[in-house]
Amino acid sequence: MKILLAHGSSDANHAKQVNNLADEVSCLLGEEVGAAFLSNERLANGATVLPLFLGAGNHVTEDIPKLVEASNCSLLPSLNEHANALVKMVYGHLTQESKRINVLFALYRFSGFTSLTAAIHSNNKSCSKVAMASMHSEPSVTSVLNHWHADGLKQVTLQPMLLFDGCSLARIHSMIAESSHSDVTLAPVLSEHEGFAGLIANMFREHT
Repeated sequence: MKILLAHGSSDANHAKQVNNLADEVSCLLGEEVGAAFLSNERLANGATVLPLFLGAGNHVTEDIPKLVEASNCSLLPSLNEHANALVKMVYGHLTQESKRINVLFALYRFSGFTSLTAAIHSNNKSCSKVAMASMHSEPSVTSVLNHWHADGLKQVTLQPMLLFDGCSLARIHSMIAESSHSDVTLAPVLSEHEGFAGLIANMFREHT
């Protein structure tokens, strides 16, 4: 069996999206793919586990390996190690109609997300103007939007670098509302991008 391991959230929509993703990947692979969360005490014995984590913090380096070992499972690299493929997918969606767009990538934080920030930077020539901001440190989403507003930059697309809906997405909504910028389009979370399930399926295929 294959398992997608997510963080979990108090937002009920989060679990629904994780389960929907597991169903999509299951159809693409033609075999059962389950969903699990860090709060689980055990995983299905002997399963192959793909951690749905964009950062490289304690969950990835400590908590997940312990849970996987206790469940006699095989551990695949987390999404953190596929940052470039994910970012290329995002840029592809954002620039489908035009490359003349201004994109603000919203990260949970900068610490522990080095691979993600490096991938965004290495592909930033895909758009007119690109910046990164954080939900929990500086430069914050609000401060960057205020800076761009002061510079007269109009029509900003804000891309949440989040896998699913939840409390962090709600925080982004509030940070946009707190800013002085009035022309912000919020792009979908990563799991809602077309092709995301296919990308996850390929990560499993690479290790079969």
